[in-house]
Amino acid sequence: MQGDFVGHSTNSSFLKSLLKAMKIKSSKTELLHLSIATLLVMAVGLSFNHYRYISWQFLAIFVTAFLIHELAHKFLAQYYGSWAEFRAQLYGLIITAISALPIMPFKFIAPGAVMVGLSDKNKFGRVALIGPMTNLIMGFGFLMASYLFPYSPYMYVGASFNAWIAMFNLLPFGVLDGQKIFDWNKVVWACTMVSTMALFITSYL
Repeated sequence: MQGDFVGHSTNSSFLKSLLKAMKIKSSKTELLHLSIATLLVMAVGLSFNHYRYISWQFLAIFVTAFLIHELAHKFLAQYYGSWAEFRAQLYGLIITAISALPIMPFKFIAPGAVMVGLSDKNKFGRVALIGPMTNLIMGFGFLMASYLFPYSPYMYVGASFNAWIAMFNLLPFGVLDGQKIFDWNKVVWACTMVSTMALFITSYL
């Protein structure tokens, strides 16, 4: 009887957590900012081909790497009970727009960020971490898929691009996720960065 009660209690807690996570709040302002940012990210993806032809698979990899990263921040922050919305930032939009020019040899995707209102250091650190972690997980997923589909170049593109997004965001500078994670837990930051670098290097082998 006791075992049944514990199992029921565990299931009930899981369902409550799941329902809480599904209660995602947004606004027209956020949707507008996110739409503008996504269009710029798509433009950067198209710039690699000099806008000559559209590869929907390539664009899908670009857009999902960006969107899932940002939405992961938002979902976890809202799960913790915080207000959390994506906001485009002028300097980030300008940098991303410049990167969309085919003549630019280096590409930077930083059109904005998810703003959160968390005062708890541990929760704030986890919210910062989950963004790069989603890219890391997706990157390793693409890498494993490349062994199942060795003749598909998109698997390697997915692995390398997600690794690049994670590695860039893990840099411990300014407003990047890396600075927040580094301030929160240096061991976690180091382990995540080493894993990301390993993925980045392996995806090019």
